[in-house]
This record gives sequence, structure tokens and C-alpha cells, in this order.
Amino acid sequence: MSVTSDILADNLNVSVLINGQPVYITSLEYKAKADNARQVTFSVYGQECTHHNFIGAKVKIDAGREREISNLSFEGLVKQINPNPKGATIVAVDNLTLLSTSEVVEYTEADVVGRDLYYLAVNAMNISDIDVSNLKLGSPVKATPDMGLTGIQTRKSFIQKCFDNMYYLVEGDNYTSTLNLVYYNYAIHSHNKMSIVKIDTNNIHLQPVLTVSLDNNTVEDLIANLDTSKLVNCYTVESSSNKNIKHTYKSNDSIRKHGVVSKHTKLDTGNYPLIVNTTQKYTEQHKEPSLNFSFVIRNAEHLSIGDLVRVEHPLLEQSILLPISEYGISIKDGVKSTITLGRKRLSLAETIAKSL
Repeated sequence: MSVTSDILADNLNVSVLINGQPVYITSLEYKAKADNARQVTFSVYGQECTHHNFIGAKVKIDAGREREISNLSFEGLVKQINPNPKGATIVAVDNLTLLSTSEVVEYTEADVVGRDLYYLAVNAMNISDIDVSNLKLGSPVKATPDMGLTGIQTRKSFIQKCFDNMYYLVEGDNYTSTLNLVYYNYAIHSHNKMSIVKIDTNNIHLQPVLTVSLDNNTVEDLIANLDTSKLVNCYTVESSSNKNIKHTYKSNDSIRKHGVVSKHTKLDTGNYPLIVNTTQKYTEQHKEPSLNFSFVIRNAEHLSIGDLVRVEHPLLEQSILLPISEYGISIKDGVKSTITLGRKRLSLAETIAKSL
């Protein structure tokens, strides 16, 4: 199929195969989210192609202009079929979904404790339909017994537990603030190649792939979502076993801007340094409202999960870098992407784990 549009600089050629047989499609949409399988939805035309379409059929999509566009290259399986008088609408998911339906595996402490979570996850991802050959980054986070990684489970369950624990707090010359969260996301961006992305938004040496603002003619509908439900700027942690052991940490700058938003928690510990460390780290992570942004952009199908975007907005005192956490791509009247930006925040339990 060749998609043409006045918006495109040149033709976007799309080839769709179902079980190796070419099919003609009239529309194509992608949905992607960090740590999840990509989903594609397309409409096939004509009753003659319906014999190729069944649940579990293999789908391969190649797309490009003068060269292949990796974000549009797809390999996966038919998940849903909705017939109609002119043909059918097909929903397919990429091969990451095979990790959810795999045979269960028993992971023991001997298998995991003390090993890099990154490579534990890569080993679990390494099945015949997923290419992990480029995953060689590694992480400084080692598996511990209290992470709850062991037991009989699917590969996807084990992988997700690895990523839920694969984060750390850093400071130093590469950062302007005292506590900076580094974490990881995974997704398949192209064909069957798994990608793992390190999210380090506060690192001063990292550059965005794109800058967006309300004055930017490149983007449409830049929408901010300001969430104060998790804002805390005055935090008291008290020992549940000794009420005389407690500590309060305040962010005076946040209090001046947003007023006092306090929180009180009891912890089952008498370790005063741990309590002090927890109050500081948690407050520093939650002293500002959570800000997520979304926008629409044309001809930017190269943008991927984890790519950093600089946002300039009246709600912000200064521009910030945010990673792409979700995107949707529609190919019908041109190529239009809807991008969602957002980053992880630590829960209290996660903060405590990194304070030990």
C-alpha cells in the first residue's frame, strides 16, 4: 500500500503481510506505552483476504519513504478481528506479548540474588521471537531477597519486577539538584528488537530530541496535566515503636509557592538516620506538583519511548526535560503522532528501600 498526502514531503510506502501474504489496508494506527507491547490497528479491504486473518496469525509491517522508519516497522500476532461488509479491522500486538503468555518459570534466590537486574531481565526476554543482541548497557542495581523476584511466574511478571526495582538516586557534578531519580523502561521499537532505555532526565549533559512550547508551530494541542494529589512539602516520619524518634523535613521554597502540604507516617524502625534520610528524599521527590504533557505533531514517527523532550510552558518556572512515556501514530490523512510525556515518582516504600 502507498499512502500519499499533501502533508507528507513524499510518499510513505507501507507493506503489510499476514502469514507472509500481502494485504491492502486503508488505515493504520499504532499505540505504544513504556513496559508494554505495541499495538497496531489496521483496516483490510476485500473479502478475498479474510482467509489469512485468524487469531495468532503473524503480522509484519514495513514502512518508509526513502528509507525504513524503524518506529513503524512491526512484527507481531493478530489479537482481535472485527469483520465488516467491506473487509475487517485487525488488531495486532508485538512479540513482547509472548512474554506474558510464556510457560511459567521458577526463579530461585540462587538464580537471582546479587545479579544485575538489567541482565536478569535481558535473560528473561531472550526468546526466539525477540532479539536482545543489542542489550549490553547494564545497571548498578543488584537483586536482593527483599525485592520479591523469586517464585513461579511468567517471564513478563519477572521482567516487570526487575524494572520496578531498577532505579536509584544520584547526585554530583552532572546534576543541579541534590537527589535525582534514574530508572529504566523497555519496549520493542522496531521489528522484534527489544530496547531498554535509561531515563536520567536531570542529567545536564543530555540533550532533547525535540523542544515544544505553546509558541512552537511544529506541535499542536500542547496540553498540561497538573496533579497536586501527591505533593508533599512538609513531611514527618515517626518510629512506630518509639514516639520520641521522629523527624520533620520541610521544603521552604515549595511552601512559599504552594502553601503547606504536610504528611505524617509511622515506620516500623527505631533507626533515626534512616528516618531522617527517608523524610528528606521523599519530600525532595514530591515537593512540586506532578506535571505531564501531551501534544500532537506531524511527521515525527521517529520519536520513541524514552526519548527526552524539552517542555517550555507558562506553568513552569523554567523548561524541563521529560521522557516520552506513551505515543500513538495515525496514518490516514498524513502521519500524525500523539505524544505523552511523564516520568516516574517514587512511592514511600521505594524511597525507604533506597534510604537503607
